Amino acid sequence: MRFFLDTNIWSYIANENAGSELAMRARAAGVEIVVSSAVVDEVQQLPVPDARRKVIRLLTENDWKRLMPEVFSECSEVKAEIIRLRPEWVIAKPNMREFNRVRYDWVRRTGGFWDRARREIDSPPTNESVRREQEENLAVEQSFAIRERLKKIRPGSETHLQHVGHIPETGTPGWTGKPVHYWRVPSLHMFKSELQIYESAIREWLDSEIDVPAMLSSTESMNRLWLHELDPAAVPRQWLRGSFEFLQAWHKVTTGTPGDSRLATHLVDAEVIISADKNFVRFAERCREEAPFKIGKTLLAKANRAGVDEVLQWISNANTL
Repeated sequence: MRFFLDTNIWSYIANENAGSELAMRARAAGVEIVVSSAVVDEVQQLPVPDARRKVIRLLTENDWKRLMPEVFSECSEVKAEIIRLRPEWVIAKPNMREFNRVRYDWVRRTGGFWDRARREIDSPPTNESVRREQEENLAVEQSFAIRERLKKIRPGSETHLQHVGHIPETGTPGWTGKPVHYWRVPSLHMFKSELQIYESAIREWLDSEIDVPAMLSSTESMNRLWLHELDPAAVPRQWLRGSFEFLQAWHKVTTGTPGDSRLATHLVDAEVIISADKNFVRFAERCREEAPFKIGKTLLAKANRAGVDEVLQWISNANTL
């Protein structure tokens, strides 16, 4: 049984020096604690060095199961659908050297991402890392834009997530003219935009096996694939991103809004997700109730020591949840 802890929970555990007890309880209960690079990225933004260092050291202990970055998992799901539905875009004899080199940086015990994070060593700069800060600011602006656009939708946030529709621009190649599920449009936009950037992480994870230039030049086919053909159960992280964006749009937008939709992609990585953020839990539970696939149950924990005690109890009694 896998548990995923939100960034706030890791902070409470670090502050209470409860990491060793967490690991002990997990071993005793036969529970696996999974940890995401998205959480590490959030913690690295903490302004107080000592507090930041304490949480990072906890996150990078060897006691936890380290997940691949969410963009890797998203691309793996999309790639499988491309292979199934657009075999003409598949490279017959792929060269996996660069793919394996990049992947190794995430799975190696020493010298890779997790080791650098623990030792507070900056990763080598890339076009991707240089534009990350700009993208984070743009993501917040995009959240505001989504909120303004969705004000026109009725009955609004209470709409069942499988019934939230979106109408692409008139004349969009490959679109049938009928409303499409909301998640499909932002997903298509993200992949189209990122695939045009040579050093984008999305392109890095796809272009060893998928002919990206052929894909981008087939506008009608690519649009049709995203707008009408992708199976949401096969690309659950795209559905979760879009659904979280939709639910967030009815609430106050903060700098943490994009990060929550990023963490939402990990709802398929664990049976139990724990957070102290009421909105995150509420949105995650909406997704669990209304998604066309199975995701983990999300529990709301209290803050500080009381929350840590709750987490330890839940882990010790995982079979009763």
